[in-house]
Amino acid sequence: MRKNIAALVALVNALFVLIVPQAQAVSAQSILNRQTAVQLVKDNSTAIWDAIEEERFAKEDYEEQAARSKSIDTIKVFLFVHPFTGEDVYYYYDSAEQMQLRLLKEFVPETLKFNHEVREMTIKVTENAMANAADNLFTGLYSTYHSMRLAERSCELAKNNLDRQKKLFESGMITELDLEEAVLDLSEAENSVKKARRDYDNMHRQFNRLAKLPLDFRYDLIGTPWTNERGVAITEEEAIASALENRMEIWSTKRQMELIELRMEIYRHKNVYKFHQQTIKDYAKAQDELDKLKLTLSQLEYDIEKEIRQAYKQLKKSYDDLELAKLNLARQKNLLENTKTQYEAGLVPVSVVEQLELSVEQLEFAVNINLINVLNRQDQFYRAISVGPGY
Repeated sequence: MRKNIAALVALVNALFVLIVPQAQAVSAQSILNRQTAVQLVKDNSTAIWDAIEEERFAKEDYEEQAARSKSIDTIKVFLFVHPFTGEDVYYYYDSAEQMQLRLLKEFVPETLKFNHEVREMTIKVTENAMANAADNLFTGLYSTYHSMRLAERSCELAKNNLDRQKKLFESGMITELDLEEAVLDLSEAENSVKKARRDYDNMHRQFNRLAKLPLDFRYDLIGTPWTNERGVAITEEEAIASALENRMEIWSTKRQMELIELRMEIYRHKNVYKFHQQTIKDYAKAQDELDKLKLTLSQLEYDIEKEIRQAYKQLKKSYDDLELAKLNLARQKNLLENTKTQYEAGLVPVSVVEQLELSVEQLEFAVNINLINVLNRQDQFYRAISVGPGY
C-alpha cells in the first residue's frame, strides 16, 4: 500500500515540478542571478525529493519499531493464570534469552534510528551537491553569455573597421590586400559569434534540464554577482576542525562504532559472551568490525584534513587571482583614458580607442569570472566543512 501511495505522490509532484517552474520562468523577468540559479536547481531536484521521501519512510520505520520494542519485557513473559490459585504464571528468561531480547529492545531500534539519521543527513548532502552543480552551471552560463556578448562587440568593431577600410581603399590610401584582410577579420568575427551563440545555447540547455525549465527557454540577461569579502573568514585549522566534526562520512563511521559498542555491551549481559557459543563468535566478529571502523575513521580524518588544507589554499589563491584581475583592469582603464586624450589630440586613430575599449570589456569579464570563481569556491568550501559533500 505504501508503495502505491508513494508512486501516486511521485507522479503528482513530477507534474508539479514540470509545470510550475516553467510558468514562473516564462512569466518572470528574464534575468538569472547566481542565487536564483541555485534555488531553481534545488527546488526542482528529483534527487532531493527522493531523499526527502526516503527520510520520511525511514522515520516511520523507526517510530514503528521503537513502539514495538518499548513493550518488550526482557525479564519474563506471561504464560497463563493458574487455575487453582488465580495467580499469574510467568516464564523467566535465562541470561542468553535476556541478551537476545535486549538486542530487540535496545539495539534494533537504534539501528533504525541510525538509518533515519542517515536519511536526514543525506538530504542536506544532496542539497549541497545540487547547489555545487548549480554553481558550476551558472559559471558556464555566465561565461558563455558574456563571451557571446564580447564576440558580438568584436564583430561590430570588425564591421566598423571594414567600413573605414573600404573608404580608404576607394581613396587609394590602402591596397586591395589591406581591404581583404579587413574582410577576413570580419568573417572570423562572425564565425566567432556563431560559435559563441552555440556554446551559450548548449550551456543553457544543460541548465534548463537541471532546473526543469523548457529546453528552448533563454534568459535575457545572466547577472553579475557582487561581494565585499576580501578573504577567507576562518582559519585553516578552524576549517579542518569543522570538517572533522560535521562531515557525514566521519559522523556515519562514529555512529556505526557506537552501534557496535552497544551491541557488544549487550553481548556482555551477565557474561553471556563468555559461555554462549554463538554469542562468543558474534562478540569476536563485532570486535573485528569495530577495529576495522577505527582504521577507517583514521583514514577518513587524514584524507579530509588533507582535502580541506588543499581547498583552503585554493580558496585563498582565488582571492589573490581576483585582486590581480582587478589590478590589470585598472591599468587598462588608465591606458584607455590616456589613449582617448591622444585621440582627441589627433595622435591616434579611433580604431585604437575601440580596441582598447574592447580590451577593457574583456578584462571586466575576467574580473567577474574570477569573482564567480571566488564565490563558487567559497560556498563549496563551506559546504565541504559542514556535512559535505567533499571535493
